[in-house]
Amino acid sequence: RQIQNTHTGLDLSVPEYQEIRGKMMSGHVEYHIVVVTRLAAFKSAKHKPEDVVQFMVSKKYSEIEELYQRLTARYPQVSLPLLPRKVLFVGESDISERRAMFNDIMKFISKDEDLATSPELLEFLGTKSSSAIDFKGKNMPHDREKEDEENEALDFFKEEKTPDLISQLLSVENVKKGEKKEEGDEEEEEILDPLGIIRY
Repeated sequence: RQIQNTHTGLDLSVPEYQEIRGKMMSGHVEYHIVVVTRLAAFKSAKHKPEDVVQFMVSKKYSEIEELYQRLTARYPQVSLPLLPRKVLFVGESDISERRAMFNDIMKFISKDEDLATSPELLEFLGTKSSSAIDFKGKNMPHDREKEDEENEALDFFKEEKTPDLISQLLSVENVKKGEKKEEGDEEEEEILDPLGIIRY
């Protein structure tokens, strides 16, 4: 497919949405954002520079709203199209109206050189902004440090809380065992624990 925004190398559109039903009355709507791009940030090592990549990401209202807020905070000079307002109960007509408004916003972003290559957008579309080459040669060490900190906070494997939790559970288990032994009700323990799990 040809890229329409040749100056940014990125086309974004929101052609459709999907309602995701949850339990009971819950659920949410995902808006499908189609990305057509030749930006290096979205390509693997196998791609040629002139290759055009096309993929789709699904985002909820709140995720699009967050991107919108981050972009307006970072680029106050840019006047983005209006964000659809939040309403408590969303009907079919509201959803299709939102889709159209999100489509306008995404088209606007993909036409603007600053926004189309912003780390906020790249992250939103699923690339890590640190691996996204900074297209204009402006360095972003500050962003990168911040991202490292965030990654550290999100790194569950570094957290040493898990053994703690396990030992807490074991001590609870031991307390239970102790209580059972005090009662001296061997039979009851058998009934309650047919697989003998507690004994182990």
